[in-house]
Amino acid sequence: KFIMRGMDSIEKREIQEANTNIIKAQNIVSEFMNTLDMQYELSASLNSIYDYMLRRLIDANVAKDKEILEEVLGFAKILRDTWEQAMKISRHQNRKPTVTKV
Repeated sequence: KFIMRGMDSIEKREIQEANTNIIKAQNIVSEFMNTLDMQYELSASLNSIYDYMLRRLIDANVAKDKEILEEVLGFAKILRDTWEQAMKISRHQNRKPTVTKV
């Protein structure tokens, strides 16, 4: 949401608003990084992705570059979709089987 707002603000040449929204996106990605439990192999991979996204958000903010934000938004959407799939799989696997009497 903040990435899209940042893109919109860049388009409208609202520099301060773009800065504010991109920083909010940076803060969210930073929080994701801070909450990773690094004892899992997956966490190291996610940390690398989040680190790349964070660096690209900084680049986008400095340059006020909408294309960089589009790149980061693409990663964010892929991650969101992946987490949604993981949650569905987890819910499905955690369902208790029902016994039907005949």
